[in-house]
Amino acid sequence: MIGPTDDVSRPPVPVDGCEACRELAARRHAARAVFDHSAVSDANVRMRAHLRSAHGT
Repeated sequence: MIGPTDDVSRPPVPVDGCEACRELAARRHAARAVFDHSAVSDANVRMRAHLRSAHGT
């Protein structure tokens, strides 16, 4: 669920030192490099879900 402070118009920011965040950011970067906008969106959705569940943000 999206909270009142979630800004889905901007990409989520990975947490420093978190391996899962690093992996999701790497997937997003790779998708951007080949202009796969669907995969970029998927990575953003997965990162937002991870940020909520693992980091409470």
